[in-house]
Amino acid sequence: MPRISAPELSDIVRNIVEAVGSGRDNAEIVARVLVGSHLAGHDSHGIQHIPRYVREVEAGEILAAQSPQVISETKSSVSIRGNWTWGHVTADFVTRQAIERAKENGMAVVSAVECHHIGRLGEYVEVAAAENLISLLFLGGQGVDLPAAAPHGGAKPVLAPNAIALGFPTAEGHPIVVDFACTRTSGGKIALAKARGESFPLGYLIDENGNPTTDLDAFLGNGALLPFGEHKGFGIMIAAEVLGRILAGSDGYSESAHGGGPGSRHAGISMIAIDSDLFGSSGSFGTRANGLGDLIRSVPPAPGVSQVLMPGDFEDAARVDRLQDGFEIPEGTWSELLDIATRLGVEVEHPEKE
Repeated sequence: MPRISAPELSDIVRNIVEAVGSGRDNAEIVARVLVGSHLAGHDSHGIQHIPRYVREVEAGEILAAQSPQVISETKSSVSIRGNWTWGHVTADFVTRQAIERAKENGMAVVSAVECHHIGRLGEYVEVAAAENLISLLFLGGQGVDLPAAAPHGGAKPVLAPNAIALGFPTAEGHPIVVDFACTRTSGGKIALAKARGESFPLGYLIDENGNPTTDLDAFLGNGALLPFGEHKGFGIMIAAEVLGRILAGSDGYSESAHGGGPGSRHAGISMIAIDSDLFGSSGSFGTRANGLGDLIRSVPPAPGVSQVLMPGDFEDAARVDRLQDGFEIPEGTWSELLDIATRLGVEVEHPEKE
């Protein structure tokens, strides 16, 4: 598989995004989020989505040159309309607004409608944590038109996997970051596994008749993802749907004359941001958060486990390795990227193959 460095891949992504009509600022944000996913060890949320994004731009679903705008606001809340620009740009705008309001008022709630796929949610709560803020990010509504996840006990999909991310600053080192889809795996990981010729064990997927399956093609043929943790994961999936879609009010923007698409018309996101020192002295939260991490990591690992980790440890270790050594891209994904770059007139240097 080709191996590429983060700066090299960032240049390619930025140039492709600009080539389809985006300004430099939008292109920088999209490149940062997608390449950041690879650096964090989550290849499923990286450049494999670019072919789809380009198709959506060309179909008029993503309005590449647009920017988000504020619909309404109070001292501690903001409602944002993404104007069907890149979802990463909208989510970044939500994050910046939440940071600004939470710093001024102690906490803030910011939502967005007309929002496309935003990539890895952990990216945004990490940005908030770097500003000494606790943040909670909820994504819902993508499954209204294109359902992929079955409810607990159900035989048919009715929702999207939905997703939640939580970020907590620390006094030293990387933040605590919890980031997950509400199904046992995500659509992005399914696509990555298919590109790598891999499969999933029983308990992750059902086929079109509601039967458990390990066959990715059976899932892709009108099957469904299953919630993690049975009824508990399904409950969290519902919470993300309520806070991401219903609270944001995205259904009211689903019939826009321009932009949108089957997977995005009802999608919405909401971020809650809180000053981490709201109930304590300056810096006390981060110090106590470090103490919690030290406690968890001190637990002896169970047989067959090399180390007990805190949420965010995996991503931090991946960044260290991948910033130094680069990372591999599956052949099929790289070939698709090259085809798009060639068609758009973007020059790409071929990386070394492992």
